[in-house]
Amino acid sequence: MNADNSMMSGFYEGILIIIKMVITSSAFPVVVLLVILWNILQWKMPVIKGKYGEWVVKKKLRKLGDAYTVFHDVYIPNGERGLTQVDHIVTSVYGVFVIETKHYSGWIFGDEFKPYWTQVLYKRKTKIYNPIRQNYGHIQALLTYIAQEELQDVFSIIAFSSNSTFKFNKGFNSAHVIQFPELLTTISQYKEQQISEDTVKGINEKLEELLTLVKNDRKRFKAEHMQSIRKAKNAKKPARSHTSHAKKISKHDSPQSHTTCSKCNGQLTLKAGKFGKFYGCSNYPKCRNTESVHVDQQQRRRSV
Repeated sequence: MNADNSMMSGFYEGILIIIKMVITSSAFPVVVLLVILWNILQWKMPVIKGKYGEWVVKKKLRKLGDAYTVFHDVYIPNGERGLTQVDHIVTSVYGVFVIETKHYSGWIFGDEFKPYWTQVLYKRKTKIYNPIRQNYGHIQALLTYIAQEELQDVFSIIAFSSNSTFKFNKGFNSAHVIQFPELLTTISQYKEQQISEDTVKGINEKLEELLTLVKNDRKRFKAEHMQSIRKAKNAKKPARSHTSHAKKISKHDSPQSHTTCSKCNGQLTLKAGKFGKFYGCSNYPKCRNTESVHVDQQQRRRSV
């Protein structure tokens, strides 16, 4: 027994000697600095990956040619809900392409109509908000801002990193879900003119004005955008499982439901567009206010 205690005592003494050697060594500050930098790197890794993904897409979009105009990192006013950030917008007479980049690794599972998708990486499952729904909101904000709600040739593109592997059971109708190498091919497949040059010029002018505004006060715009995201997250409440509550929701979500327009006090009624259902103002075209269906449903769930 004494021999065992002696061995354990010697073991701990050896550990203490090593620790003292590291602390007293001239390399100790370097080791501490490396540990701090490593922790910061791990903390910022999602942001770094996102920025890298956007850089890869920027590099590819430069190869489109003079027939296309490309806008990056666009903050678009989104009614009373603040701002929505769009990764990339490409305009041309062949169509307008709204691109959401996702620099994710691992397996990606998802369905066009489900609110959340799943990323599986080393047996770890992570929920991600359906990027098709996310980009639909971007498109609605863009069309409202450029006063082109009836524009049909607007295409949603969800571009994932090549490190991802798609595990979808079926295809998608309202968006192109692709990987970065397929981006140029996806855009260039549209070869016939669908939008007039004057319309494209007007869209570009509005977006250039917006970029100039954001450039002059970029920090404030980013802060407002992040604040709107935090408010949206804080407003979410877990849905109740009561049958009566489910019946109330289904009743409110019926095609006949409507609510008051926040801009003109008109009636918001359910409409069907190219990218799915949305609520449009009855005073259109005088009032061009729109609300996405899933956002309206969340608001209704909180009110019942």
